[in-house]
Amino acid sequence: MNNGEADGLAAMRAELEGLRWRNAELERELAEKQRVETALRESEARYRGIVEDQTELICRFRMDGTLTFVNDIYCRYFEKTREELVGHRFMPLVPDEDGPQLARQFAKLGPENPIVHTEHRVILPNGSVRWLHWTNRAPLGEGGPLAEFQAIGVDVTERRHAEDEVRRLNAELELRVADKTKRLEQMVRELSTPLMPVADQVIAVPLIGFLDSDRAAATLEAVLNGVVTHSARTVVLDITGVGVIDSQVADSLVRLAKAVNLLGSQVVLTGIQPRIAQTLVAQGVGVGGVVTLRTLKEGIAFALRRGLTAPRPSAHQGS
Repeated sequence: MNNGEADGLAAMRAELEGLRWRNAELERELAEKQRVETALRESEARYRGIVEDQTELICRFRMDGTLTFVNDIYCRYFEKTREELVGHRFMPLVPDEDGPQLARQFAKLGPENPIVHTEHRVILPNGSVRWLHWTNRAPLGEGGPLAEFQAIGVDVTERRHAEDEVRRLNAELELRVADKTKRLEQMVRELSTPLMPVADQVIAVPLIGFLDSDRAAATLEAVLNGVVTHSARTVVLDITGVGVIDSQVADSLVRLAKAVNLLGSQVVLTGIQPRIAQTLVAQGVGVGGVVTLRTLKEGIAFALRRGLTAPRPSAHQGS
């Protein structure tokens, strides 16, 4: 074998060795590619399994509303097949009054607000109305017509019904409390100003405890109503149980006497304690024009005598 043949054979052997090395490299690359693809398929299968096992409704959609993915729960909830949904535009039927609010909330979705929560009603194919809470996620990156939004929905109908029931019960409770409070206030007013008919055209009003301007005003109202209701000619106002009366309250009692007098009746004030009398004199409060007696018993006796001596109206008077 000459030198040329030897050189050619060596070159062929080197080329063959290179081909073998390249083939081995390709086999390694192919094996790695197969391994990666297998791992991706397994990962995708695990991901899909996780998504499909969720109890939440999961979907992805483009800007125009075209769905690119829905899980089984989503399909079953709206009674649609995956083929009817993926690649098609689909919007659950929403009551008209919920539409504008839903649109405003969804319009907030963007780079500055990548996650927006919405809650609205949907009308299912069977006609039932349910509440859904959605967590809407904006697409990452620059977006565009192919950008995909993701939404995860949870049925919160039972929670909404429970909240409505709580609100109803609270409103009912508030009404009951308000009514009870009103009745208690009325009872307190009646107890604080007890008005007792003791004889024909005679009423007694025994006051006990602290008498301030508010209570004096309530007493005035109660006495005037009592005079009209019982056609009273005499009102015996007993303040034996009242410990303190200031000038303002004393003036209120004098105004009460004058108001009763305008209705054709007369006030008899009984039970003025010595310390109250001293206070009234010291403050220059006069009770002129008001009959004053020591005790309630004397006041009632005076009223009865006054009733006996007063002429009774005839059948034609007062008509």
